[in-house]
Amino acid sequence: MRSSSTAGVVAIVAVALGIGVAGCGSDGEKAESTSAEQTSETSATPEQAAPEMTIAEYIQQNGIVETPVLPGDPGAPVIELPVPRGWGRLATMPERAYDAVIVTDPAAGGDRPRIITYVTKLTGNVDPAKIMEYAPKEIQTLEGYEGPKVGSPTKLGETDATQIGGAYMKNGQKRAIGQMTAVIPAADGVYMIQLNGSAPGQPEKVQALAAGSAEIAMGAKINPVA
Repeated sequence: MRSSSTAGVVAIVAVALGIGVAGCGSDGEKAESTSAEQTSETSATPEQAAPEMTIAEYIQQNGIVETPVLPGDPGAPVIELPVPRGWGRLATMPERAYDAVIVTDPAAGGDRPRIITYVTKLTGNVDPAKIMEYAPKEIQTLEGYEGPKVGSPTKLGETDATQIGGAYMKNGQKRAIGQMTAVIPAADGVYMIQLNGSAPGQPEKVQALAAGSAEIAMGAKINPVA
């Protein structure tokens, strides 16, 4: 997420979690955001309707074929994602993941902020605009979701993307959740890139997730299909 956009998402997550955290400002400096301040700001925002379906539902309804993409797959875009400071790549990647990073500080405990990236090739009747429109719906289906109903525009490297962040419940505990989605049209389909970040609800871990997401988004390099 661009630093200015990340600050907005951090503020939304802070409101949902009922905490105050320091978000990254547009100039890279920290800007304090409190839940009270952000509640005042968001109350003036007009109500927006949530997407009518998830990407998974859109894919199913349109008979679109999904193919997981891994680094080095022939014909696929080359996607370079930096490892944020204080983070490291997971020794064992989740199934079908393109990349996965986690905070390395042992003091963060066993439940640390992590960001998992998936890349999928979609073939068939695919409308890239619909993918971007429906992307925010996925995390809204999580238990106890609190956050915006629509995504906000941002950049993944130099590629247009949409992002959304909020909070949800897992095992009786509130957690922070964030997702960024970008699409790359190709001659034989559309490539979808999704970064999925999650962290426990403690302020320092939410901040680490936001900072890590920002570093990845600003340093990402995407070389489209030739």
